[in-house]
Amino acid sequence: VTAVLGLASANLGDELGGVQSGTLYITYTLSALIIATGLVHKLGAKWSLVCGLSLYCAYVASFLLAAKVESIKWPAAIIGSGIGGTAAGWLWTAQGVYFGRVCEHYALDSGMSKQESTSWLGAIFASIYVGFEVVLRLASSFLYDFGSDVFVYTIFTITAIACAGLMVLVPKEPAPIEDVASAKPMSPMERLTQAGKLLVNDSRMRWVAGFEIMFGLATSFINFYINGTIVKNAVGKKNIGYMTAVIPAVATVMAFPYSKLTNIIGKAPVMICGCVSYLVIAVVVVGLSDSTLEGMKWGLIFLYILGGNGRSVFEGTNKAMVADLFPEQKSAAFANVIITSGGASAVAFFLFPSLDKLAMGSIVAVAAVEAIVGIVCAFRINAAKNQEWMKVEHKESFHDPDDNDVTLDA
Repeated sequence: VTAVLGLASANLGDELGGVQSGTLYITYTLSALIIATGLVHKLGAKWSLVCGLSLYCAYVASFLLAAKVESIKWPAAIIGSGIGGTAAGWLWTAQGVYFGRVCEHYALDSGMSKQESTSWLGAIFASIYVGFEVVLRLASSFLYDFGSDVFVYTIFTITAIACAGLMVLVPKEPAPIEDVASAKPMSPMERLTQAGKLLVNDSRMRWVAGFEIMFGLATSFINFYINGTIVKNAVGKKNIGYMTAVIPAVATVMAFPYSKLTNIIGKAPVMICGCVSYLVIAVVVVGLSDSTLEGMKWGLIFLYILGGNGRSVFEGTNKAMVADLFPEQKSAAFANVIITSGGASAVAFFLFPSLDKLAMGSIVAVAAVEAIVGIVCAFRINAAKNQEWMKVEHKESFHDPDDNDVTLDA
């Protein structure tokens, strides 16, 4: 999906490419906000992953139909992106729940802390996920040596369907460690709106949302403008895949070092490093003329190295952070990651075609600065909550209303 998304504007044109990508992210966001949490609760994480990934194939197949039958190019692209976006919201919410459950059990079985477990498994997930993305992005350029758009998208469609089939073989997610039997039953409507309630009621989620919004805006800026205009003119459409493969490649390389680093300095500094990467991209692209950037040819790779660093933080450290901050509200928290990042991308893909480079880059730069502030605030609020919780636990362990004697349970 990410491989063909990087080619959307270059192959479909700025107008249809922007509308298709915007539709993908709007339905992605609405799915996470309205239906994903309830569906994951109903079907479980594993079968939600199977169903979501199967429907996601429609998005990839829409590129094949658009390339093969010119007369249905617009409806194929829009309908495919609508189905794919709905599936994506469901799929990634389920992935967050699956990831959180596995981290809990791994921490218990290995003797690691939950924070160490989420960092380590987040690095493994990020390296596998973006590692395969490297292969497919490279293939998006390599395959053009053997055929046209139709040939390339046929291979991608077959690959997507095969991956959906293989998901059936994934083990069922483990049961939650926390006792949920006594939890207050929720109506279907309450379950459907959990994500929105968490965003409104928990200030940590609102502050963290700044990073997700920045990521959505920055990746849209890269896909729409840098790929679709700068790189296309600098090295040609055929080579966009080679250039964009640098992002997941760097993300894969950085996944494990960042996992180790977060155990030493914490997750907040690494999150801020990701923000700075996107800030530098925006400043450089806005500060230099298009002719200067295009004249760099393959030297533009440094922008993709920065993008890869930011992507590694988003896929690994960011998701580990969300699992740490909201251990009892995983599905709602990960749905919010989708809502904020996907919503920002949707707005960007519809808005950016009508803006110039200065406006687009400035939006990304401001979002990056706000994201840095948000990360600092979220971690400070969380530290204060933890201190308050420890004080309450301390008092309860030393005072029993039925016994005035001091105990040593603490």
